[in-house]
Amino acid sequence: MCMESAASLFGCAAPGKSLLPPGDTACFSRDRAGVEPLLYAGLEGEIVAGKTYEALFAAGVPRKWRSEALVDFLATGTCVFPGGKTFFEGVFEVPPGHDLIVSEGSASVVEREPLPEASGELGEETLPLLRDLLEEALGDGLETAALCLSGGLDSSSLAAAWAKRGTPRCFVYGPPGAPDRERALEVAESLGVKPVLLEPEGPATLDELKELFRILEIPVHIPGAPLPQFRLIRAMANDGVKTVLSGQGGDELLCGYPWHFPLAMKKLRSGDPEAAARLEALHEKNPPFGPIELRMTRRCFTRTSSWVVLNDGGACGALGLSREEAAEREGVRFFGADLDDWDALRRHGMTRRSLRYLLHYDHHLARHFGVEGRAPMLSADVVDLVSRFRLDFLYGEGLLKYPLRLLFPELPESIRFEARKTGFWHNGPSLPNFRGEVRRMLETTLLGDLVIRPEMVEKMTPAALWRFFSAGTLLEDDTLIGG
Repeated sequence: MCMESAASLFGCAAPGKSLLPPGDTACFSRDRAGVEPLLYAGLEGEIVAGKTYEALFAAGVPRKWRSEALVDFLATGTCVFPGGKTFFEGVFEVPPGHDLIVSEGSASVVEREPLPEASGELGEETLPLLRDLLEEALGDGLETAALCLSGGLDSSSLAAAWAKRGTPRCFVYGPPGAPDRERALEVAESLGVKPVLLEPEGPATLDELKELFRILEIPVHIPGAPLPQFRLIRAMANDGVKTVLSGQGGDELLCGYPWHFPLAMKKLRSGDPEAAARLEALHEKNPPFGPIELRMTRRCFTRTSSWVVLNDGGACGALGLSREEAAEREGVRFFGADLDDWDALRRHGMTRRSLRYLLHYDHHLARHFGVEGRAPMLSADVVDLVSRFRLDFLYGEGLLKYPLRLLFPELPESIRFEARKTGFWHNGPSLPNFRGEVRRMLETTLLGDLVIRPEMVEKMTPAALWRFFSAGTLLEDDTLIGG
């Protein structure tokens, strides 16, 4: 038998019991974008699988942290690993677009449906079709659904698509005056929507952050993230929302991060140098970041060594690693990646790096609060269409995600043509100081075995301390329960 989607995935087998009748073979598929997780592990000669680590451990799979993964994470924030490896020994993740084939106690993973190759055939003539596809991708049951509206292009486009089917229900999070919140309110007003406003309920506490880490099951790379989403989905669930829609995946699908642009223009120059020169000049006049931040992020997301330098924050020294040694680690090389090709960068972002852990966070938060999470931007039809856009259309007028800027003219021009790139997570609350907690965790958890120079903890940046606190919280839970 073959299941088309991990949404239909079997539950874990009881310890020592096979998922299948003797002699049978099963194929379980993970969707191409990786919206639904798919994990598996061997247990007493059989294979158990599920959508969460908790399900596997409940079935009897030993919960043992993989030290190599922890070092990669603590040093640089690496959280997706080659070969399907995870943070846990013997537990593997099926990559997006792959099948898990189970037969007589063995498992194999084969690629089924890779990300479509970028063909560069289509342009503005496809916009009516894209509008229709986004509207369809919203799905059914919108009477009990709500949208996380950040004021960015992705969520604003979904709000406009929803408005063609009825009145969208929108939730907006952020402190008064925050740029994203103000843009979201402008979008809502343009669509005749009165959104539900949520303001940060004070600074984050240690207990709140620890609850978040436990829900997510794995350490969190980005400081403070995804705490705003945690608070927002909790409020939505308490308000009776059953389905949460978000613009997740839009940046990856439309190659809308600033580090995509130089490599896209490099590819375009090989076929149309005049168009590339024109778009580069327009982009330089209205860049998404300031010059220093732009240069730094472009290098960081295309060079492993730059990724290490930016994310180290003193963590490498505490772990007894030089930055050069950290950059040569297998997991760090896989995640950081040396990329000099737009197509490779596109595939990496969609299947190996940012989107993988963002979708993990979204799935676990939705599951915890008993709601369904949907990412309409990642529907198969939308992915297929956008993958065929020409580069001069994808980056028209030197702007990132240009097709979305044209898609719904009913949205305010100030939203559609805003070039500066911000982020929903930037609206998060202030964070406590983790240094004291990390010192204590060095005495009580596996962190103490991994840290070679504990005195360096005193010199680590807040971002590095966040990673140690995030991992230490989960390691401490294992210690407390005897795991």
